[in-house]
Amino acid sequence: MGQVSIIRNDSVDYPKAGQLSPDELFPEYAYSSHGFSGRNHVYPLIRQCLKGYGCDIDNYDSSRWNPLGKWIEKGNRVFVLTNFVVHRRPWESRERFLAKCTHASVIRAVLDYAIIAAGDAHLVSFGNAPLQGCNYAEVTEEAGATELTTFFREASHTDIGPHDLRLWKSRWTNFGALLDIQKEPLDHAVQFDLGSESWLDDLFEPHKRTLVRVGDYPPDDTMQYHGKGKHIYVVSKRILNADVIISIPKLKTHQKVGITCALKGTVGAIARKECLAHHRLGSPEKGGDEYPHAEFLRDMSSAMSERVCTLGMDLPSNLYRVTSKVLARAMRLGKKGITFGAWHGNDTAWRMVLDIARILRFGRLDGQMGDMPIRRHLALVDGIIAGEGEGPITPIPRRCGTVIFGDDICDVDTVCALVMGYDPRKIKMVSHAFHSQSYPITGRSMKDVEIRLNDKPVNVADILRSFAPAFAPPKGWTGIMEAGSGLTHLSR
Repeated sequence: MGQVSIIRNDSVDYPKAGQLSPDELFPEYAYSSHGFSGRNHVYPLIRQCLKGYGCDIDNYDSSRWNPLGKWIEKGNRVFVLTNFVVHRRPWESRERFLAKCTHASVIRAVLDYAIIAAGDAHLVSFGNAPLQGCNYAEVTEEAGATELTTFFREASHTDIGPHDLRLWKSRWTNFGALLDIQKEPLDHAVQFDLGSESWLDDLFEPHKRTLVRVGDYPPDDTMQYHGKGKHIYVVSKRILNADVIISIPKLKTHQKVGITCALKGTVGAIARKECLAHHRLGSPEKGGDEYPHAEFLRDMSSAMSERVCTLGMDLPSNLYRVTSKVLARAMRLGKKGITFGAWHGNDTAWRMVLDIARILRFGRLDGQMGDMPIRRHLALVDGIIAGEGEGPITPIPRRCGTVIFGDDICDVDTVCALVMGYDPRKIKMVSHAFHSQSYPITGRSMKDVEIRLNDKPVNVADILRSFAPAFAPPKGWTGIMEAGSGLTHLSR
């Protein structure tokens, strides 16, 4: 039986800069000599969430309390996988930015408890691989994560992070012109070929032309990683060196897969994102799932977006690139503005996500999959300010005052879907994560999760009622994944 703990307090907000430490001396706190911060209600909220799960409950409120010790043994290496998507844009409010990126106050508490369990701060680190064009210095500064760098250097003399896991980075203007590309060698990554074991392989039928794509990368580069019986993913060694992964995703919607929490957050482990399959080129009539129906302008926009990925950075190329971006934005306008796989008919992206989640559980440093799980994967979700609507890049902020913890990312995503007012059985990424297959992400079934809200056991109907109204879904998912009024349990 799986278990997920939810703690909700609508009055909680993120602390201000310089206030990431707890504002009171908890018995287990290890850094009292470095002072305390001002008002910080997030730290005790996470503490309460771990207690609500029952973590080391016999030692709670004592100096011996080690809430993550059940999963992290002394000497284990831990990587905390955050959700830094992209830096704050000039037109974007701070609250809108906080609706899409993990806040440092949540990361800080998780790091503290991971260090207690591992026994040494040098064994713990954090970071992720954001979008290709993300300014990592800016996104981590805005999220407060660079403050963590300073604190842990002073308190434990370690470079805990944040670590940028990308091996392909680019710089763009706000208008969509490309300024620079940096590609690093694969020395810091491991390639895994899941072959016919990949969830994607069923899409590659004999005598059928299947073209998988990921935005802003040359199509030929992506196709080098995928074909019938060949599905290669490039994963950061820093993640694979860990014995335990703790994901701290943002609670928010996602245009391509419905929601993005712990499962979708595993994409942050990919060092070279040209290997990802976000959608298949074209409409279903042409064997794709990029958008519901073929239309002249939509097809033209797709073709232009493909071509610009092969162009240089000279003036004519960037003029063409900016024109392509403008047309793509125009195609996204309106209720039927579906482009680049941003809809429920996308049958590609969820398969990619589940492949990566399996690799993080079973993947060895030699690029082979183990017979048994290699590492454990926990999740604590940042829902203090959540995101609804057109996530993951432009979500609308939803103040939720919520954190969610579990030791199984499939259980956690099931509960996240319910908190958002969705039926997890209607979200392929979540429902298929429980299917028995080689290298299973979980050994549980969806209906086996026990949910605790504010330290009390609750059922599905309680969750839906407590967090109503439901999150606004992305427009490509409207009427698809919302939970029905009669949903009371998760049996199939």
